[in-house]
Amino acid sequence: MSLSSSEYAGYDSVGLADLIRSKEVTAMEVAACAIDAVRAVNSELNAVVETYSDGVTANPVIDAPLTGVPTLIKDIGNIEPGRLVEFGSRLGIGNTSSVSTHLFDRIGAAGLVPIGRSASSELAIAGVTETAAFGPTRSPWDRDRSAGGSSGGAGAAVGSGMVPIAIGSDGGGSIRIPASCCGVVGLKPTRGRISPAPFGAALAGFATSFVLTRTVRDSALALDLLAGQVAGDPYPITPSGAGYMENLDRLPRGLRIAIGLNSFSSHEVDPEVAGATSAVGELLTEMGHQVEADQPAVPWDSFLWAMATMWAADAAHFAGRVSSLTGRPIDDTQLEPQTLTICEEGAKISSQELLSAGDIFNDVNRRLARFFENYDILVTPTLGQLPPEIGRYRPEGTLDSVSFFGSWADVESFLPLFNCGGQPAISLPLAQSSAGLPIGVQLVGGFSDDMSVLQLARALEVALPWAERIPLIHVSRRS
Repeated sequence: MSLSSSEYAGYDSVGLADLIRSKEVTAMEVAACAIDAVRAVNSELNAVVETYSDGVTANPVIDAPLTGVPTLIKDIGNIEPGRLVEFGSRLGIGNTSSVSTHLFDRIGAAGLVPIGRSASSELAIAGVTETAAFGPTRSPWDRDRSAGGSSGGAGAAVGSGMVPIAIGSDGGGSIRIPASCCGVVGLKPTRGRISPAPFGAALAGFATSFVLTRTVRDSALALDLLAGQVAGDPYPITPSGAGYMENLDRLPRGLRIAIGLNSFSSHEVDPEVAGATSAVGELLTEMGHQVEADQPAVPWDSFLWAMATMWAADAAHFAGRVSSLTGRPIDDTQLEPQTLTICEEGAKISSQELLSAGDIFNDVNRRLARFFENYDILVTPTLGQLPPEIGRYRPEGTLDSVSFFGSWADVESFLPLFNCGGQPAISLPLAQSSAGLPIGVQLVGGFSDDMSVLQLARALEVALPWAERIPLIHVSRRS
């Protein structure tokens, strides 16, 4: 069998691995298709900042579940030693990784073959991927729209058919935002499910790494393969005990489901987004679940202050680490103006302010935990608005941290609460706007219940399939 780039772009990870395992194609042929796919559409999307010259000749682990399946690594971390990792910033240009993360080792053991690096926002701070170092990353559905961030390159690459699976990270929505903007699947697993080793917890435990995919089964298998603990991990968690992929189609009946249509920041939700989410609630009722309108009550303004305080302090620390690696100064020649302002503000935050932020996070955690004592699943829009236009969330001047993070609240307030609480949350491309833009719907489960989230996601994928929707910028339209 000879695999064209167009045919390649129609497979998910499991499908490609089956082709390779049956010897219908070789891993090298699939890798070559992936490189050709990047060449076909990346100039229009700017999703990939580097392809690896040895990606086509890499020898994947033999007989692994995803042997030979191409992937991309986000330009923030999880890089093998000797590879460039530049953090989406001029401050990091030329930096090479000196360590291998546990996740990267798991990626290799799964058989995945990294063929390059995907674009990230600068230091993974912004919810859009539009950097001075590499330029804007665009949605494959409309190149005037953002691919989201900070894992925007991963979302655009998967959505356009470059790769079926790409590594991202999520500290406040950074997997789910691009999943919604690019019409793909984006799961943030339960806190602690993916080990950060050898590093500690990022963003006070808000952040985790995982993947963006085309199908729910790819996300389920990836969680089987990439989850795991390492001695010393800051948030140990009990393993699920059952395979996510194996149990994907065993949906429990009569789930207690809440539908939340009101943004936590009190901004008005786009009518088409609200309508799509409401329709999912009606479908779930027809499927036999107990569905009612409800959502956690959270003091948004104090949570926003706490989140901005924590993010600014972390940004200052992160920039300092990158500066020590590259020898470059933390100034306006190396950082974008807004990033520099956040880092300068973060460097001045007191220990009392950080502890006060921790008190607010504790309150939010407990509110969320109490909410999920009454519900198995919460359904919300992923984003409060349709994918934003390029440049909309890049201020002309600079804002203080609270104002900067608050400026995205109309779009993103459905997301970071569950980074705080650590609950599993997935964005699914269940609908489209009248203009053909993707609309993501988010499913959130109780802490550690990744299984129910994936099982319900699979049921909705069957009921509201998205596989036949092809964006305007897609490998199959260019080959």
